[in-house]
Amino acid sequence: MIRSLALGPTDRLLVLLPHPDDESVAAGGLLQHALEVGSRLLVVFFTDGDNNPWAQRASELRWRIGPADRARFAARRRDEVRAALGRLGVPLDAVRFLGFPDQGTTDLLLHGNEVAFRAVLEAIETWAPTVVGGPSLFDLHPDHSALAVLAEFALAALRETTGVRSRIRYLVHNPGLLSRLDEGALVLPLSEAQRERKKAAIACHKTQLVLRGSWLLSFAGGDERFYLEESPFGGDHHPVVGCRREGGVVAIEVASGAHLRAFGRRTLCLVGCDGGVTGAAIDLPPHGGRVAVRDPRTGRVLGEGEFHGARGRGTVVVPAELAPPGAVTFAKIEHARGFFDEAGWKALAAAGRPGTRS
Repeated sequence: MIRSLALGPTDRLLVLLPHPDDESVAAGGLLQHALEVGSRLLVVFFTDGDNNPWAQRASELRWRIGPADRARFAARRRDEVRAALGRLGVPLDAVRFLGFPDQGTTDLLLHGNEVAFRAVLEAIETWAPTVVGGPSLFDLHPDHSALAVLAEFALAALRETTGVRSRIRYLVHNPGLLSRLDEGALVLPLSEAQRERKKAAIACHKTQLVLRGSWLLSFAGGDERFYLEESPFGGDHHPVVGCRREGGVVAIEVASGAHLRAFGRRTLCLVGCDGGVTGAAIDLPPHGGRVAVRDPRTGRVLGEGEFHGARGRGTVVVPAELAPPGAVTFAKIEHARGFFDEAGWKALAAAGRPGTRS
């Protein structure tokens, strides 16, 4: 069933955003709606979008980009997002910038960075939202999907104390899912005036318009869509197929393909949270055999498992004690080459629960 999204004057909305421009592209209508109905609002940017070299080269007509150039670009993007939020009517005292490294969110997640995890957790805890908006696990941009995992871990840690009644997810980078309207989708109808304000907000991001202006502006052409749960289509077509735990081992079935956006050597990445975030990385050999389970933070080999399969398709079997702890494990296939992911992250509840399958 497709439902309409509506907030009320008693709601407190928190929107988590990986980069400047996501607020306009993914949630420009949602932010307007929240303000119009009297909801309280907090907008949190995880990064400043500083490591976007091709957009910087195109907008500044320079080739070499060093640390000082990236810092200046980050300041420019903050100025752009402040202007965009002004077009949407969002007051600047409702905005927070966390300043984590652009294109570094996956590393922070896999390395179990406590500062990043606590920053997301504290944003939720101190604002006490009733509705939390954030990126989808299935977004193909690694910063988006990794921030989605951090949000899930933070909400799980606060489950006993938080007043969150809804967790809504948006997609920006996933053409296959954006073209579908799955069961569980929430649609926010936008008036013509709201669409025009959203378009004006997107246009404030001048550094991003040089290379992909028509694509960004296309998000202002219709209503906004969110998910209360992740897209079922995205889960069914994920390269991490499922997981089971039996007899002291965890078996994870994978069916990974090669894409122009993600190709080369494959690594199965796992993260869990039991008080703190813990990661594990398993490089998949092309033709099966023994595999090392590594700590992504240190590179240290934690133990060994086996891959039964070839070319990214088969079953990874590891001792259960090497799987990250926690009630839910998130998994994804990471490729050595390509900017975008094959599919983002997938929740595998079975990894930490004996005798179950997902």
